[in-house]
Amino acid sequence: ILIGAFMVNYSVIPLTIGVVLFGLTTIFSVITLPVEYDASNRALAWIKSKNVVNDREYDYAADSLKWAARTYVVAAIGSIAQLLYLLGMISGRSDD
Repeated sequence: ILIGAFMVNYSVIPLTIGVVLFGLTTIFSVITLPVEYDASNRALAWIKSKNVVNDREYDYAADSLKWAARTYVVAAIGSIAQLLYLLGMISGRSDD
């Protein structure tokens, strides 16, 4: 993407290739969201079944794992926003 951004005055093809590859990583981050949420839920179930923590600590662990899973949501949203920006960059450039 960086090379394509520098070469955008000459050709939009390197930037397009970079954006397509970035799009693949964006799709991957969106697809893995359910996996991450399931991992947090399985971790909570394991913590509870093995009595690793007491009830008060379990609430803290549950809160931490839920926020950890939400970081993946934020990362996916950021990736989608960046992809839309890059697509706008390409479409604005292809008019020339």
